[in-house]
Amino acid sequence: MANKTQRLQQWFEERSRPDAEPYGEFQHVGANQTLVRILLKDVDMAPEMVVLDAACGIGGNARWLASLYGCTVWGYDIDEEALQTAAELAEIEGVSDLCHFVPDRDSALSFDDRKFDVVLSTEGFYHPPEITRVLKPGGLFLLTDYFGASDVTGESISEQYGMDLELSQDVTDLALGFLRAKEIEASLLSEAGLIDARQMVEVMNSGIRRYSASGGRHILARMRKPG
Repeated sequence: MANKTQRLQQWFEERSRPDAEPYGEFQHVGANQTLVRILLKDVDMAPEMVVLDAACGIGGNARWLASLYGCTVWGYDIDEEALQTAAELAEIEGVSDLCHFVPDRDSALSFDDRKFDVVLSTEGFYHPPEITRVLKPGGLFLLTDYFGASDVTGESISEQYGMDLELSQDVTDLALGFLRAKEIEASLLSEAGLIDARQMVEVMNSGIRRYSASGGRHILARMRKPG
């Protein structure tokens, strides 16, 4: 069996888009562990908890949570190749008994009502009625995402879900700094002949330009379902 580094590299080499690899196994700027750790501050995670990683990609956060807390984590995504990679990486890391990856769509999740203690969404797709349905009363919804409107706040997000806001932070500056670094990396890769000009433009278009074009914000929020 390939080791983790080899399996991740295989995944990135098989992607047609060059904007995936710069973010590593966590896939998005909003999924980096700094932001997830902030969302989990003062949360008593325990092995008996059941967590959902929404639009999990290759399962970076699912495997991280299972490894760190010993909890059961389900991840869903529409990309079945990503899910296969996630399952193989979980086996390599020794957490395959705790991580379960299934194909699903955010607008009609196949999970039972009130199944999860925590739902985590890191720049993924999410549907308010379904998130609320699968979350236990008193459960937590942890969200970090880019929003195109400049007036979005943690308060307005929690109102949309009908949940109580426990923590909110505007992390746009962190996201912009991260994305600027990735643009510089893309330029260096292009100069070295490792990616072509089209690929460099794709990296740039997928990152910082969406902020400058709309004045959008990157928000993290921790919300609790009433119960």
